[in-house]
Amino acid sequence: MITQQEQSFIKKYIVREKQERYLAFLSHAQNRRKFIEALYHFTDFKWELMQEIKGPDETHAIVDKLKSYEHIINCSVISTDTNYDGKLLPVREAIQKVVGIEGSILIFGAAEVIYYEGEAPKRRYISV
Repeated sequence: MITQQEQSFIKKYIVREKQERYLAFLSHAQNRRKFIEALYHFTDFKWELMQEIKGPDETHAIVDKLKSYEHIINCSVISTDTNYDGKLLPVREAIQKVVGIEGSILIFGAAEVIYYEGEAPKRRYISV
């Protein structure tokens, strides 16, 4: 079942022509995998809302971005790693455990901030 955070993420950060398709994928367990498999080389973001993280320390970039959002305490995870996909984790735990896993999206709060990690190299982005 798709979460409210995932719905907000799709509506805010995914190009309009793909939104309904991805909402449908995430709404059904058997189709969720179709969306997740695309995460390694995902191209359907509204890229004007994303900024590439340059350098080796993506954790620092995420923590810096979240300083303006002190009310955010949880993070929804979409990931190729089945140990974390679909989980709602405390912010610190999500950053510690999921950052570094290729094919992952962290949705902080109600999609106020997102982090995306595709397949290396240079595939790490944070929302602006």
